[in-house]
Amino acid sequence: DESRFYSVDLERGPTGFGFSLRGGSEYNMGLYVLGLMEGGPAQRSNKIQVSDQLVEINGDSTAGMTHSQAVEQIRRGGHRIHLVLKRGNGYVPDYVELSSLSLCMTNSKQGEPCFYVIGRTENPRP
Repeated sequence: DESRFYSVDLERGPTGFGFSLRGGSEYNMGLYVLGLMEGGPAQRSNKIQVSDQLVEINGDSTAGMTHSQAVEQIRRGGHRIHLVLKRGNGYVPDYVELSSLSLCMTNSKQGEPCFYVIGRTENPRP
């Protein structure tokens, strides 16, 4: 839904832009706003909310970006950054490691059933 996307420009404050992120491609998940620093630029924007998903940093898509790449991209932005975010639902996803094993057991006969085993493990991480 397009109406859930919005952009915001932030000026770096004395302690940065005033928000923290969770996620990244190494966790098989997007990048989400985990926290807002009291009185920081992100909070003062009155736009960014915890659980919003970071979609673009200075025009670059965050798809496939690791956590450290995103942080580095924000740092490289200098004194001002332009972000595109997608409004969240108030809930920041936990780290979920998806390990899927698909095993197709077939005989040489056409039309034999195919069995898929999909495993999902959730590992809490700091």
